[in-house]
Amino acid sequence: MGLFNVYTVSNAYRSDYFQYLSEQWATDDNEFTGMWNRDVTGSATITRVNTDTDMPKVSLTVPASGTARLRSNYSFRATPSKFSNTTNTTMVRGVFVEFEAKFTDVANINNTSFFMGLSSSTAGLRTTADIIGFGLSSDAIQTVTDGSGTETVNAPSSITLTNRNLYKIAITPSQVEFWINGNIVATHTTNLPDILPFLMFYSASEAGGSSVLDVGYCHVFYRGFDDQRAF
Repeated sequence: MGLFNVYTVSNAYRSDYFQYLSEQWATDDNEFTGMWNRDVTGSATITRVNTDTDMPKVSLTVPASGTARLRSNYSFRATPSKFSNTTNTTMVRGVFVEFEAKFTDVANINNTSFFMGLSSSTAGLRTTADIIGFGLSSDAIQTVTDGSGTETVNAPSSITLTNRNLYKIAITPSQVEFWINGNIVATHTTNLPDILPFLMFYSASEAGGSSVLDVGYCHVFYRGFDDQRAF
């Protein structure tokens, strides 16, 4: 089930942040269509899988030379230059994104265009300007922020992409932190865009073979200036 709620200030799990988006990939087709835009080429598919004991998920299954894009129908506020840790300036200290992801046949994924995270464009490619999220380089995960076409990147080590991993992005005043499996793997302070982005998962397979990107639970939420915790 997907939940999109602009005004709720509590949820069943934690009551100290402003919940905005929570996706658990239940079986309601109306909610799936209402929450997410799906765009595929080359007979690629985007389907929910609720029978997998490993993770409730949506699978982007992409044949050779195909593409699949899953994009939230709603945008968020990601403005690191406007967020504040002090009172009397804004109610919001930052926006936080977390999702699970698992790769199959990552060697067949087009590293140049692959992207998962926040994009100001509905296209959502890695080559799109003004993005905050994760890409691929040499079939390894890479953190990326892009402000007006100029990137800052980092390459975390020892991430097994064929495992289910938990990816997190913390966009707070003047910085973006990237977390994987509970550990900070990069902090970016340059090329930080102020954007109203969509949550995006985009994958394209090369001509040599197919690939699969499984996306598990997704959450996007805000925190106020009086809540200084990380995840």
